[in-house]
Amino acid sequence: MRRRRSDGAGRWLVLAAGSAVAAAPAAVAEELRGAGAEQRLGRAAAATAPLEVRVEGERAPAPAPPKDRAVAGSVLTRDRLTGAGLVAADVLRTQPGVQVTESGGFGGPATAAIRGATAAQTPVYLAGVRLNDEVAGTADLSLVPLWLIERVEIYRGNAPIEADRLGLGGAIFFEPRRPSRTTAGVGAMAGSFGARRGWAFTGVSAGPVSSIVGVSAEAAANRYAFVDDRGTLFDASDDTVQRRQNADVRAVDAWALARFDLGRGATVDVIANGAGREQGVPRLALLPSRKARGESRRALASVVTRVPFGGEAQHTLEARTSFIEARSEFYDPLLELALLTRELRLAGRRLEQSLGATLYLSDRFRVRPMLSAAREGISREPDDIPLARARRTSARGAVSAELRLGEWLALHALGSGECHATGADPGRPCDVLAPSGRVGVEAGSGRVRLLATVGRYLRVPTLGEVYGVSGVVHGNAALEPESSVTLEAGIRAHARRGAVLRGAYIDAFVFGRASSGLIAYARSGQGYVAPYNVDRARVLGAELLTGVEITSFLRAEVAATLLDPRDTTPERTTANDVLPFRSRLVVAPRLRADWKPSDGAVLSGASGEVRAVYQSSRYADPAGLGVIAEQATVDVEAEATWLGGHLAARARVADLLDARRTDIVGYPLPGRSVFFTLESTW
Repeated sequence: MRRRRSDGAGRWLVLAAGSAVAAAPAAVAEELRGAGAEQRLGRAAAATAPLEVRVEGERAPAPAPPKDRAVAGSVLTRDRLTGAGLVAADVLRTQPGVQVTESGGFGGPATAAIRGATAAQTPVYLAGVRLNDEVAGTADLSLVPLWLIERVEIYRGNAPIEADRLGLGGAIFFEPRRPSRTTAGVGAMAGSFGARRGWAFTGVSAGPVSSIVGVSAEAAANRYAFVDDRGTLFDASDDTVQRRQNADVRAVDAWALARFDLGRGATVDVIANGAGREQGVPRLALLPSRKARGESRRALASVVTRVPFGGEAQHTLEARTSFIEARSEFYDPLLELALLTRELRLAGRRLEQSLGATLYLSDRFRVRPMLSAAREGISREPDDIPLARARRTSARGAVSAELRLGEWLALHALGSGECHATGADPGRPCDVLAPSGRVGVEAGSGRVRLLATVGRYLRVPTLGEVYGVSGVVHGNAALEPESSVTLEAGIRAHARRGAVLRGAYIDAFVFGRASSGLIAYARSGQGYVAPYNVDRARVLGAELLTGVEITSFLRAEVAATLLDPRDTTPERTTANDVLPFRSRLVVAPRLRADWKPSDGAVLSGASGEVRAVYQSSRYADPAGLGVIAEQATVDVEAEATWLGGHLAARARVADLLDARRTDIVGYPLPGRSVFFTLESTW
């Protein structure tokens, strides 16, 4: 939080790793000049196939998100999620446009936001079910089980039609493994500050039925050392080294997934999840808590049916039913958390039904209509505020279309209308009627494409904002949705086979977003605060994701984000107009080496990776009085596999240079940490 120089070695490592791929965009452009000479694709569907690159002789996906390849986005595949001690926040912070906020420690709460939006404006989905709650509107990344995730899809600024909320900040999808064969696995992890994790799973495939079940448990003491400035940011003479208190965590997570093949391409996917966590609830480092505890539990279930139809089974009908219940309980015997009660229980539930179709009306025209309805509510104990009886019923109709005007040009459009009824105004069938959508154009070949999209999106107020969350934080039934207009344009390209720079690719975008009606809180003369629509903001930026295969065993990648977030509220009372908690420059280089022996009799392979994340300084308040200093962290990890990949050992050193880190003022993050994992699969 103090104004100081960032870790010099970390900055130089970031710059050195970035130089390894600095020439990639120009080289890719040179290689792509011969694109027009390639054999033209015969079918329009082939022109929209995912971009791919060569890596170690295999085809690996370029950063095109699969649900909507016409918008900016990226994909993290399974090999990026298996590092020792990795959590969802670790992997997301390496992606362009994404900024993660942590409150500290292994297993501690964390949120993600995209392109300068807030975490409440960025919906997060697990197995197609939205995790954002209706109190604060955010999704806790610490409850996402990476051990069962197959890939992570990040949509920067423009969410696909599968998202039930086309929010201001795009969307993040965590897609679990799907059962396909008989398999089993067991693993264990141990790390610094008492971090430990164990997991096991088994899968069976028999005829038309395949299933996989798994369970994991983790815990951490999180008593890491940090520098306590005693609330004097600019006076180092009174700084002391303390240990984090009351930040321990214990969690259990269980999953069951099954697929039923009904014949002729029809399938039914069933997913069920139960998760629980018990933890200390830390406060500011200056005023640590001692006895405050919290518990959270989640139950999630989803059934998805897909049926192909049409003369050539070219169309698909999809029906989804999902349910999620999340419970939080807080125990505060010493009244350390300002809850005004020693016990607080919150429960949120959402039941959703959707029906959609994918219709290929011709080789060049595809339409995807979708209808959905949801019912959600919140209960609270003690039942002394309106939030304890808050309910919402919503309905949504959406349709997306893709029209290919030739082999080099395509038009895309998505329109959505939402009706939300909370009962706050009995005279209106829809408290909120929220139209949103976008149009876009795509031009180019399969190896180089130019993309542009303009859209208008909304964020509907949460039930907590409409009804209030406590006696001192009231609600406002007259709140209007936050709205924004977005514009993005970019290029997505990869080198052809046999190119000088094998596997070179680039994904570069510029974007802008103007938001209005942003929800802020004002204090009344009676001492409570209530939300109202007032704020405006403007965000401009640029994103880059580029990589290259340096040799047959060495790859490099750089993700970079340049952001200019400004508060444009006419009634702003502060001279500073830079939005707080947004780094204006984030650079994340990565260098990876993979080796496979020629015989592979016992040792199957080995790999190593060095990655870094540099974040420029951030304001810690709207007035710009407090500053979170720039920071750079370096992680190193290694992996070795034996017996055809059935046995794997992994090690990771997080924050190798032991840099001082924080995401929120007064909540220090751990320094250098070491993790080891041993896993066996067969």
